[in-house]
Amino acid sequence: MKLKSSIFYKLLLFILPLVVLPTAVVGYFSIQASVERVNRLVRQEQMVQVEAAAKKIDDVLHSCRIDLATITGLPLIEEYNLARSFRLKAEAGFNRDNIVRLFQDFLARTPYYWQLRYVDASGRELITVRRGQSDPPLGRVAASLLEAARRPVSGGVFFSSLQQAPELGGLVMHCARPTDSPWDRFTGLVVIDLDFARITQMVRDIKVGQLGYAFLVDQSGRNIAHPHAQPYELGPEVGPDSLRRLLADMMAGGTGWRTYRFQGEEKVAAFAPIPTLHWSVAATIPVKEFRQEADAIQHRVIQVMVIALILAVTGVSILSYNLLKPVRSLAAATERLAAGQSARELPVTSRDELGELTRAFNRMSRNLERTQSELVRSEKLVSLGRLSAGVAHEIRNPLSAMQGAMVHMQRRRPEDPLINEYGKIVCEEIERLNRFVTEFLYFARQAPPQPVPTDLNALVKSVQTLFQAEAQKRGIRFHDLLDETLPLVMLDPHQIEQVLVNLLINAMDAMPEEGGYITFSTTWQRPAPGLEGQVRLAVEDNGSGITPEQQASIFDPFFTTKDAGTGLGLTLSLGIVQGHGGELEIRSLPGQGTTAIIKLPYRPAPQISQEEPVG
Repeated sequence: MKLKSSIFYKLLLFILPLVVLPTAVVGYFSIQASVERVNRLVRQEQMVQVEAAAKKIDDVLHSCRIDLATITGLPLIEEYNLARSFRLKAEAGFNRDNIVRLFQDFLARTPYYWQLRYVDASGRELITVRRGQSDPPLGRVAASLLEAARRPVSGGVFFSSLQQAPELGGLVMHCARPTDSPWDRFTGLVVIDLDFARITQMVRDIKVGQLGYAFLVDQSGRNIAHPHAQPYELGPEVGPDSLRRLLADMMAGGTGWRTYRFQGEEKVAAFAPIPTLHWSVAATIPVKEFRQEADAIQHRVIQVMVIALILAVTGVSILSYNLLKPVRSLAAATERLAAGQSARELPVTSRDELGELTRAFNRMSRNLERTQSELVRSEKLVSLGRLSAGVAHEIRNPLSAMQGAMVHMQRRRPEDPLINEYGKIVCEEIERLNRFVTEFLYFARQAPPQPVPTDLNALVKSVQTLFQAEAQKRGIRFHDLLDETLPLVMLDPHQIEQVLVNLLINAMDAMPEEGGYITFSTTWQRPAPGLEGQVRLAVEDNGSGITPEQQASIFDPFFTTKDAGTGLGLTLSLGIVQGHGGELEIRSLPGQGTTAIIKLPYRPAPQISQEEPVG
């Protein structure tokens, strides 16, 4: 017990440090790695949102430029101006309706447009199509917009600064492109008024932590969308140097990260450009919130570390106990086995190596018991065989003389009824004793098998033929489940036939008076790499069965439950099957019948000609 206790404590003392120390080291580096990873992931998420918003805003502005180029490139505007010049009212009206439908199509397709207008060279609105209003009033555009849009600009489209639109109740941006006559004379402007509130909403949709926000600046660094300031309220001239450096990077069209201070608070911003107008959008988050997120993860990692250590201590303790419990059972069973006691089979409670060890121990115990029984039986058989050879000779000689004397008396006194009656009885008993002595001698002088290629199925059929008449008389039916693919097998047909005869006699004797059935089945397991083939022959009856007490002695010489049996049939059968390198197994339950199973190693028969006889 002291040794077992020391093993338990040694496991605790040596395994626990091996678990705890690496866990602590890995936990420390995991905390550092997690903090760094969180910082990287937050920054990456911030940058992804910023780049996505910048791409979306740039697509809107770029689409506006393309739409204006498409509209001004169509002949509708030119035809409309020509019809107005020549006072063709019907044709001018027709062209105007086409332009209105065209403007309505663009409004329906693009949710960021508030209205589309066409103004003449004097700035007077000729056509206006407004979202949500069927016939808006016509007015004039500002002279500054008319003058600025007439000048050549990059891309051919002029984008104004943000303007208040009382009709919209918010800010708009005018996007204008001039139209010319066939004689290159300025004839007017096509104007798209962008609903800037929708662009501002794209910036506000960027979610950065709890206190973070996003803002948009124009090409001059002035804010045009900011949650805490009006448009153009903040610019490069406002704020510390770190903010100016951030705005300078944004105006330069760069993409990246920068730390800066604003209103006395340190922040980190990710920014991305909007190439169409050289704008830039940024997402900013306070550094303290950034660190709070990392600190929260650090605290969670530490909590997990503590829980892991507690679970490790508990788990190692339970594991140590469970590992030693089957070892103790194995040790106790081994001691009983070494003391000569029969070791009971240990329960297998796991599928790991200990389970395999327990199963191996159980197999070893069964093999030892079987080997011990076979050794005892072999010793008995050897001794009995030696004794049988001498006893059989000593009995057979007097029996022959007695039989001869009785025959002589019957011939000399054939008229004496007493001599005839008792002489017949004595001769029958002498014949019975002669048969017993013959089996005795065969048991004592079991010859080694002489294997030849044999058809096992045909051998079964031939044995059935011998007993067919007797079986019909008793109401017994034979049922065959023979494997037709069974090849020729190397065995001694005469010895195996004797085994089948013994098994069939036992099965028929176990049948009830009303009869029953006896099933013969053959199967074979084909040889595989690393595995031997095997032939299996089974004889199954539905007779009275054998009790467990009787099964323990069925292979013992002279053990029988029959009134006229010798008790050598199964013993001889076992010897013959073992002589072939096989096994004979009897399975039975009282009242449920008996199954005798012969397992023989499969040895392929050599190729023979059709004229060569087989069993």
